[in-house]
Amino acid sequence: MVLLKYLFPLLFISFALSETLKIRVYQSVAVGLFDFVIFTIVVVWFFTTRKEKYEIKKPIAIFSSIGIISLVINFTNFNIEQIFISLLYLIRWILYACIYFVIVDTSKSYKNNLMRYMFLSGVLVIVLGFIQFFFYPNLKNLYYLGFDEHMHRLFSTFLDPNYAGTFFVLFFVFIFVLRDKLFGNKKSLSYLVLVINFIAIVLTFSRGAILMFIVCVVIYSALTRKWKLTAGVICLFALIFFVLSPIFYIENTNLLRFASTEARIDSSKRALEIFQKNPMGVGFNTYRFAREKYEKTEWTGFGPSHSGAGVDNSFVLILVTTGLLGLMSYVYLLYKLFKLGFAGLKKNKISLVLIISLGGLAVNALFINSLLYSFIMIWIWILAGLTESKKRG
Repeated sequence: MVLLKYLFPLLFISFALSETLKIRVYQSVAVGLFDFVIFTIVVVWFFTTRKEKYEIKKPIAIFSSIGIISLVINFTNFNIEQIFISLLYLIRWILYACIYFVIVDTSKSYKNNLMRYMFLSGVLVIVLGFIQFFFYPNLKNLYYLGFDEHMHRLFSTFLDPNYAGTFFVLFFVFIFVLRDKLFGNKKSLSYLVLVINFIAIVLTFSRGAILMFIVCVVIYSALTRKWKLTAGVICLFALIFFVLSPIFYIENTNLLRFASTEARIDSSKRALEIFQKNPMGVGFNTYRFAREKYEKTEWTGFGPSHSGAGVDNSFVLILVTTGLLGLMSYVYLLYKLFKLGFAGLKKNKISLVLIISLGGLAVNALFINSLLYSFIMIWIWILAGLTESKKRG
């Protein structure tokens, strides 16, 4: 376990640099330093640590098993190469989930450092985001690789303003709830970081992130009975909407834009139509290949679209790929995560962070595939691991 002393800092450095350190090794398969570090951490944990009982072990195992079964029953519908690529993504999901086990089993000193690393990595993502916003305002030069331009929006190292916005909300919740532990008596510094974080959320111009932020505030207010906070946030966003309205003529910064909304609705409709023909699911992460049988929009004149591999709605994507059983097992997993959070709510604030984060993320996942996004998954698994370990004392 001594190796974790060096691997955890590397994990969060690679987390902060996220998509910028990924390389495409084969077609849609991209691997980065982040994946290598996680693999190393899990291997070290597996061979050096005494295993404890885990509250989320069963739902993780159930969903993983259904993911495997979905690929087996659809084996003849795809070629070996396509099945192999899809299996790699399932292995990655399982590998990421193992971080939860690692965190539960690590010593108290490592866990205290983890929270500092989480804070520093989040700050780095925000700082790099502002640098990107002013000096690299769009991804037009990467359009041939399937990236949207995202002009005049803050997307940081995630290379996508929607995922960046989602993370910024999660990070805001983390800082706000744990500010006393993270900053001590330096309250002015905590307020400064929170304000900068909030500005970053707004500059992503992600409506999903803004809605997620409001949902998180409502959940916090409900759990702490501080409803004035919710009223204040709603008024604040009404003011922001009014201030930003003059630039709504620019499509990317228009909070009332309809094109992307219609595209997201259409992607879910197409997926549900495919699900009706494949009630057992088309196979975990095979949606890109399954689409080719029903439509011919996967390739554009400039390159492969990143949206081709999934659906904007995480729940619909899980349904169409793993079937009704897969969706039920994933909902069961979320239920167990919520239950874990509520069980430790009176003992530690990290439980409050987990509950609020999950609630906001569940709403956000209706608009983008945030539940299955690598860096969001890892953040949630770490929170779950910290929550369970704190609960045990």
